[in-house]
Amino acid sequence: DADPPDDGVGGTKETINRAGEVDQNYIVDEDAENLFNVGTTRKWDFNEHVDASTTGVASPTHLYPYVLCSSDPALSGYKRIQALDSLLAKASTPPLGSGGLYFIGYTIINERSARTCIIASSHSDPYKTIIDNDLTIDTGDDEDDGINYLEYQPLMFAMKIVAGTTDELMRRMNQPDPDRDVLSVILSTCPVYSNYAKLALRTRAQMGQDILDFLVGSDSIDSVQSLYNSSFYVEAEQDASIESTGRMDWWAGIINTVTEETDPATGSNTCFDVIISQRLQLLPGYKNTLRVFVENDAVASEWGMSKEEVQDCLMYVVAGLALHPYVCQLEPEFYPVPFPETPTSSPAPTTTVLSASADEFEVSDALSDTSNAPTWNLLTSYNVLAGVAMIVLLL
Repeated sequence: DADPPDDGVGGTKETINRAGEVDQNYIVDEDAENLFNVGTTRKWDFNEHVDASTTGVASPTHLYPYVLCSSDPALSGYKRIQALDSLLAKASTPPLGSGGLYFIGYTIINERSARTCIIASSHSDPYKTIIDNDLTIDTGDDEDDGINYLEYQPLMFAMKIVAGTTDELMRRMNQPDPDRDVLSVILSTCPVYSNYAKLALRTRAQMGQDILDFLVGSDSIDSVQSLYNSSFYVEAEQDASIESTGRMDWWAGIINTVTEETDPATGSNTCFDVIISQRLQLLPGYKNTLRVFVENDAVASEWGMSKEEVQDCLMYVVAGLALHPYVCQLEPEFYPVPFPETPTSSPAPTTTVLSASADEFEVSDALSDTSNAPTWNLLTSYNVLAGVAMIVLLL
């Protein structure tokens, strides 16, 4: 496919959750709010459909990421986080709640006397329970803090992709550097990923395999949680009542093009079988980040694919990663600019390497030998990754 359309230039920035590539994906006639609201509603519907279809099945893939914010001016940032946690606990605990797990993650906004926002991995029902029951929490003040200061929002596809990522990845593919990987992105994982590992409910290796299974279609198109069904953009393309943008149609075209290449008789798909299964690698990064890359080890013709087919496949991978419930942020790997050459009489520049605690990484997980999906590679060594920015939401 051609480069993605440059939608989103000059759009309004008022009364809308702004994050990542929201502008590039949702702006129509200099306004993004209406289409963003449609996308948000459809995302709520999808998450609720997953919950209803998987009731009684405890799996981390059923816990989707949400942005929760408290704007209570009487509370500090720390107290706001406690308030959000307490509210979710009330809404998740029987008899009001279903008893499902939820996990509070990192803070993405903390403005004094303004707003504190965090990421949480949870089912969709706690938020409905809060509203339906007008739940309140005791903050230690004379009056309880109800829902007056609560804001919440599903973390959607475009919000996860750091602004400029799509254009930069396409630039790197169109102007390849033989010394760089043909695709290399950094993922910041959602709270469910680290907490399931800490609680020994699922290993990092198993969750890495979940991501790869999602990409190669082990969850078939008929599955509720397939990559194809997870995309609002594919839905919008098929629903004439939804006004889509050029960028949305471009992403939908990528997903459709790659998915339709699957041979119905054999199930073979060159993108899945050659690139994702054989060349895509996922490695643990610093703390709870993942590095996902495809080495530039062969030309497209040696893979039996055209340049355009390779690009479609790689951007399909990016789309799938951003749609997965384990992923909260995606951005290109930062390539440092080399130091200029220094005179021989000057000391060579030194590099300080950060260290991380050994329990941030698992190196002994094993996958079933019978698995036909690509393997989750865990190394005893790891790369300390610099330049991983936090998600920034301008609310």
